[in-house]
Amino acid sequence: MFCGDPGSSGYATCASQTQLFALASVIPALLGLVLLVTAFAVPSVRGDRVLRTRTLSYCLVAWGIAAVTYVMGALPSF
Repeated sequence: MFCGDPGSSGYATCASQTQLFALASVIPALLGLVLLVTAFAVPSVRGDRVLRTRTLSYCLVAWGIAAVTYVMGALPSF
């Protein structure tokens, strides 16, 4: 969502809401981090090449979602 010009009415409220949206990107980023650690730390996942590849793929998807969420939340407030 675009908040308009910084001097317009309601800009501060809109900017704070978009910052909360950017903060929400932490959830998929942490999920991606947990999946990355799981792929290399858990013996059952580390031993199975297909499962490890799938786990790392899901990790990349989670980080992609986090990046898109962050960009959607951070850019309009600039």
